[in-house]
Amino acid sequence: MSPKSRQGLVGYATLFVLLIGFSAGIALADGGKDLYIRQDKFRAQFAADVSERDAKLMAATQRPIRDAAGNEASGPAAWKTVPSFFIYGALDKNIPPAAQVFMAQRAGSRQTVEIKGASHVVMTSHPDAVARLVTVAADMK
Repeated sequence: MSPKSRQGLVGYATLFVLLIGFSAGIALADGGKDLYIRQDKFRAQFAADVSERDAKLMAATQRPIRDAAGNEASGPAAWKTVPSFFIYGALDKNIPPAAQVFMAQRAGSRQTVEIKGASHVVMTSHPDAVARLVTVAADMK
């Protein structure tokens, strides 16, 4: 995604995500769809580094994303004016780590932390690492 672009995420990720575990969607009255990660694919796709029990709970309580949401412009990039910090899981299957590194570099991340073995839900599987980075960010002047 170009820094000057106001493109939605869908142009870069929808096909990838649909192939790896999203349901066909639930039709809505306005013609749109609510999309979910299939419960039978959820842990492997989204939360491989949390317990099976926690992953089942996450799968059952996940919030949908509207199919149209990926087509919406995101507005001005906050990273252009707000200091950025980045933490991601090395085994994230939803946003490829190379894409996350690109986004962190583009945003001028002051500190980027890769968590080896972590999935997309690094905040759940490695809360202490996330809390440490939040503390570093909060303490920076």
